[in-house]
Amino acid sequence: MNYDHSNIMKAAWVIVRRFKGNGESLPALLSRALKAAWFTAREEVRVARMAAKASQKREALANRPVVEIEAEIARLEQKNYQGHEGRERLRELHAALQTAANREAQEKKRALIASAAGRFASVTFIKKDGSRRVMRVQPATLKYHVKGASACEAAQKAMQTRAERHPNLMPVWDAEACAPRSVNLETVSRIAVNGAVHEFAVH
Repeated sequence: MNYDHSNIMKAAWVIVRRFKGNGESLPALLSRALKAAWFTAREEVRVARMAAKASQKREALANRPVVEIEAEIARLEQKNYQGHEGRERLRELHAALQTAANREAQEKKRALIASAAGRFASVTFIKKDGSRRVMRVQPATLKYHVKGASACEAAQKAMQTRAERHPNLMPVWDAEACAPRSVNLETVSRIAVNGAVHEFAVH
């Protein structure tokens, strides 16, 4: 993370203008102001780096398999004494467990829907307005109605950005509406595919 020298100089001059006229010479005042501005900038960078490191740590923990997280939680909870570090670790693990469980559930739902291929699957989910919706989808048909790799560069970038920002959304082909749609995997409560029904708890 680089320092913005222009902003540091601007911050220093703000200090100079604030204290100008207190009898201190301009060079001395500017020197003091620059030291204060640099101190603030270094603190901001330090805090930002700590936040980024903590975020990376949480992300790495949440990307572990659920069974691994549950096993570590069980080991910690069985200890007679946990201490501050142990309690903090448990708090991190429980938060990561929820994220990991949601991720694995979405991965399973995505795989189940995709497994229908050219056949039909029935997907039950909760819409934004809270109502229940059942959609009959045919996954393999979607590729015939979207350009995908043959789309222009701007369109491909837009699709990639959308996928990164909304990993919970799965594009599908609505067989009844004969149109492409998106299903929010987070709110999918039931998938009927390949002669089997799969139920999911939706929070």
